[in-house]
Amino acid sequence: MTAEHAVPAGAPASGSLVVVRVDRDRCVGSGMCVLTAPRSLELGADGLAHPLRGDAGEEPTDELSEAVEFCPVEALAVHSAHDGRARDGRPAAPSS
Repeated sequence: MTAEHAVPAGAPASGSLVVVRVDRDRCVGSGMCVLTAPRSLELGADGLAHPLRGDAGEEPTDELSEAVEFCPVEALAVHSAHDGRARDGRPAAPSS
């Protein structure tokens, strides 16, 4: 591995970062995701969930996984920030 491709010790590999997507047509603003993953999601002025980091990517966490799992209307999905694929291997859905 060359120096320009080396990952500093303790830093996540770029392929491990994720982006959370909110299906705004499904989200009902229950707030379960915000309570579960407050460092990743917030409720906006419209009452719907919004990712705090947009497309910047973040390290995957247990809290974020639980937020996706607990969403009562399945409005959340986690995708690779590197290639856009859903964490379960499905191709990324278009952003809305």
